[in-house]
Amino acid sequence: MVRALDTSFLIDLLRGHTGATAKAKALDAEAQVVAIPAPVMAEFLDGAYVTGGTYLARAMQLIAKRDVIPFDRECSLLAGQLRADLRSRGATLPMIDAMIASVALRHHCVLVTGDSGFHRIPGLAVESY
Repeated sequence: MVRALDTSFLIDLLRGHTGATAKAKALDAEAQVVAIPAPVMAEFLDGAYVTGGTYLARAMQLIAKRDVIPFDRECSLLAGQLRADLRSRGATLPMIDAMIASVALRHHCVLVTGDSGFHRIPGLAVESY
């Protein structure tokens, strides 16, 4: 099964977080298929461009060889539904997280994240580190 990397994982990996580094090594050792959802790419690069310098260069190296999982019409519909469903239960979810979750759900991926908020999304397979 494809592992979709969340923004929190990429940032932690770039910063040398021990849990993220260990998870990345485990994914490589298991020869897991790993990709980046398009909304994650945008969110991750937003921060990297703001920071600039060597941080941006390292961020670009980190994502250079990863496939990008598209965000399409079906993902848009699903993201809106996810937010509405959570809101009806009294929970909130940032739109970017709904977009990321919708990509993982639509493409049947496991989301690798350090963000505990994704655990409340029904049907979303999540791996923490």
